[in-house]
Amino acid sequence: MTKDAYFKSTSTFIESNLSLRKPQRVAHKKLKESFQNDYYTHKIIVLPTGTGKTGLIGIAPFEISNGKVLVITPSLIIREGISDDFDTRTQFNFWTERNVIIDDEKLPNVYRYAGYSTNGDKKRVISYMNNADIVIANIHKVYSSNSKKALVNILDDDFFDMIIIDEAHHSAADSWLKTLEHFKAKKILKLTATPFRSDEKALKGDIIYNYSMADAINNGYIKNVFAEDYTNEKLSFIVDGNQIDKEKALEIMDKTWVTRTVAYSRECSNTIVEMSIKALEEKRRMGKAHHQIIAVACSIEHAEQIKELYEEAGYTADYVTSDRPDESEKAIINYKKGQLDVLVNVNMLGEGFDHPNISIAAIFRPFRTLPPYAQFIGRALRKIPGDGVIDEIDNIAHVIYHKELDLEDLWDYYTGQQKKASIRRIIGREVEDGYFQSRDIGEVSTTGEIIRTTRDFLGDGSDLKYSESLKKILQDRERLLEEETNKMKQAGISDESIEEYKKLQKRKLEGEINTKREALREELIREEVRVAHHEHITNIIVQLFESSPIELGGNELPEKSTSNIYKSANTNEAYVIKYINFNLKQKLKRGIDEWETYDFEEARKLLPSMTKKLEDKIKGAETK
Repeated sequence: MTKDAYFKSTSTFIESNLSLRKPQRVAHKKLKESFQNDYYTHKIIVLPTGTGKTGLIGIAPFEISNGKVLVITPSLIIREGISDDFDTRTQFNFWTERNVIIDDEKLPNVYRYAGYSTNGDKKRVISYMNNADIVIANIHKVYSSNSKKALVNILDDDFFDMIIIDEAHHSAADSWLKTLEHFKAKKILKLTATPFRSDEKALKGDIIYNYSMADAINNGYIKNVFAEDYTNEKLSFIVDGNQIDKEKALEIMDKTWVTRTVAYSRECSNTIVEMSIKALEEKRRMGKAHHQIIAVACSIEHAEQIKELYEEAGYTADYVTSDRPDESEKAIINYKKGQLDVLVNVNMLGEGFDHPNISIAAIFRPFRTLPPYAQFIGRALRKIPGDGVIDEIDNIAHVIYHKELDLEDLWDYYTGQQKKASIRRIIGREVEDGYFQSRDIGEVSTTGEIIRTTRDFLGDGSDLKYSESLKKILQDRERLLEEETNKMKQAGISDESIEEYKKLQKRKLEGEINTKREALREELIREEVRVAHHEHITNIIVQLFESSPIELGGNELPEKSTSNIYKSANTNEAYVIKYINFNLKQKLKRGIDEWETYDFEEARKLLPSMTKKLEDKIKGAETK
């Protein structure tokens, strides 16, 4: 068999494979039929977040592609997530785990393109891509007007037979269009959770399969979703020093001013903080998982305020933004480990941020278009796995927001209830970034009781069932406790002892909540592996030099070296870092930017022998 015949000649188990989800199997069948009838039209498949898009990418080329496949992602997070699942060096790769390819010798060669540093590196990278069946890269590595290392600049236009675009609603952007202009791939597949671009236009191509969120919920692939909006009996706005009601504020100002004022109002935000915490505690007490809140803010300043509000209420919180990458990475790690109750997001955690324990999406900002709204809610849709979870409590996502943020139309469209005539009005041109640059806001005060409105996604009364489930669990617990205390009374046990027993039961419940949190900390998290690797390297360097007479900032090691690679190091510290990085690259056959989780694990095993050699080199330098 020729290398280009791999996807047509490799035996796979797809059509009747119950290890695959039904939408994955149906989508593959529709894709195969569609390409048989028409090669030239782009094919679009719509799958909600959490229903198995990565798996569909894994099976899509088989029986269809006549050559190599390029998978393009919009971000590093998604690229790394997909490439980890497709790492065929481990038995946990997608094709083996899902019984798609039974013969481990027939697994595809997968390469994650992360660029290169030298001409020698370029030859190695191109060699890997020549041997690869699937190349995965984020769009910035595929096309860039500022980089000669982009794939469009180093690969021939016929290098790929098939291109799969993940999160395809981004594909109207210039970089994506120029990529498709360069590569003359015969088959283009676009995957998305929403078939609309942000500029009001539908994606280019034919929608060959659209799996609805309602079906995904009914079939148990994702969480059910409830929308809960809150407001006060009376809202008063201050305009030109005068206190007026909402209707008058809308008349004098406009809806944008009102929603922005509510978004930035500390009082209104505090209402959402209180209600989201109430939902969180309810779910943690009654469910079996360590539930968490994800929040979205208008700006960095706004995120800091929301973080403070949660902290004032006694909960751990942090915020993430692209403007503070290092701090954001640490915050994400702590959040995934369960050490944070709340993570506030400012235009950063879009597609690809997957964490099943997110069960409450707290909205503190208006949205004017569907894609970012849908992406944010999507972060809370991934189902919590495990036999012990209580689906009617643990696998319910709550979208909580202030009523005056004016999100009802988006919710109606999101749930498919809006008529087509109004869709174009809702899916307006994307103006999200400019919208929040203005601080044209007023003051608002709140009085009266908090008014709550609840709507469930399916419209089948699931919200009432949720309340009934909570009530039943609480009643069962109270009944059992009452039975126990009655037995204690009959046995002549004192009231003081009975009260102590009740307190003990309460502490036991709190202990169960802590256990749920601890379980998350034991997860092997991709983000943490990289940080742990750097910390481990730092510790090695410190230990190497702490009992040595030669200094980190000295140059004994590079001066003594006969290798041009190490001679170029200016200090002993730089020498050690170069030595470790170069040797790890040689052993693992790839640079750190190309590493999967497997590579970090292998590096940990290789480091002791490298450390021993470095100790010998340092001792040799000491004697000179």
